[in-house]
Amino acid sequence: MDWHSLIGLVVATAVIGLVPGPIVGALVGRALYGGLKSTFGFLTGVFIADLVWLMAAVSGLGFVAATYSSVFLVIKYVGALYLVYLGVQALRAAFSKNSKLDVAIPKPRRRGMGFISGLLVTLGNPKLVAFYVGFLPTFIDIEALSFQETVVAGILVPSTFAFFNFGWALSAAKAKNVFTSSRALRIFNGASGGLLVGAGAYMMTDD
Repeated sequence: MDWHSLIGLVVATAVIGLVPGPIVGALVGRALYGGLKSTFGFLTGVFIADLVWLMAAVSGLGFVAATYSSVFLVIKYVGALYLVYLGVQALRAAFSKNSKLDVAIPKPRRRGMGFISGLLVTLGNPKLVAFYVGFLPTFIDIEALSFQETVVAGILVPSTFAFFNFGWALSAAKAKNVFTSSRALRIFNGASGGLLVGAGAYMMTDD
């Protein structure tokens, strides 16, 4: 893998990271609803899932996953339904008559749920299956990859995705922090709920 291929791979990954999809929708929704901190577990889950997909593609298991997709279909729907659940919670907070809405944003009841949802949403994302199985080999000769090149790709690709995902989450969290009134928080909760429900619905209908 030469430098031209490496640069091309990073640029292609960056372009995909900039394009909004269910992962970005879920991230922005969580950041608007619970702040930047609430996205850390989700971001970690996304990173690990990206690494899993990359290693599967390099080892040849990506083709198997793309062909025999029943398990990943279940993962896809579980992840999508969890996003819809989170979205409904945010919408309920947005339309709540509680006058103390600015301190009423609920925290996750279980540690690790953000991580699990990030993992499921990414593993069940059909666009990433296409990227790792179909698009990635145009930049990397997977069969000729050495161990060192595999490590480099394993660091660069998920890290590039993580960089842009963090940027999306940070931007949304900054926007939320600017407006602290009850009315503004209702709007942000409504927007985050819509994004989360939309991301879940998109995942369920996307082939």
